[in-house]
Amino acid sequence: MESRLAAVGSGGGLAATISPGMRACAVKVDDVVGVAGFVTAGMRVDVLISGNPPGAVNSSEGTKVKTLLQNIEVLSAGTDIQKDGEGKPKQVQVVNLLVTPEQAEDLSLASNQTHIQLVLRNPLDNKIATTSGTAMGALFADKNGAPPKPRTTGTPRAVPKPESRVYLVEVFNGSKRSEEKFASTEEKQ
Repeated sequence: MESRLAAVGSGGGLAATISPGMRACAVKVDDVVGVAGFVTAGMRVDVLISGNPPGAVNSSEGTKVKTLLQNIEVLSAGTDIQKDGEGKPKQVQVVNLLVTPEQAEDLSLASNQTHIQLVLRNPLDNKIATTSGTAMGALFADKNGAPPKPRTTGTPRAVPKPESRVYLVEVFNGSKRSEEKFASTEEKQ
């Protein structure tokens, strides 16, 4: 059938299956990231990223996870040949995802700076879920409800002194990052 053939002049292989305006973005996976080998061409996946957000090095929440992309089509799944430290070839699992140019940029940055996890979707489920992400600290938080409020007596409480405000400024100079702290001008008076 003509509908199953590549357009005239588009060439052959994987490139011919990419829709105009879209890109094929390769993601290196292992059995866990690639949903234990169940990701195959034509399926749909969500892409989760986990890591430490910039500027949150000392965050009490720890590692965070966020859904980066949703309902992304898998173009191909298979192996790629790369060389190890000794120059010997080794097989690496690669999944090619069909994304927009903007999504390709996000995915490229995420693959270099975070850990990527693919999540398999039901092919009939094309709804985009609204999620806020979660942090390691939230996983260990007590989810049985808030602690009971203490009973108040008739005596008024002393008003605590307001905390001093400290402003934190992050400075990026090339690949170097530094932090400067400044006290509020109200505090100095």
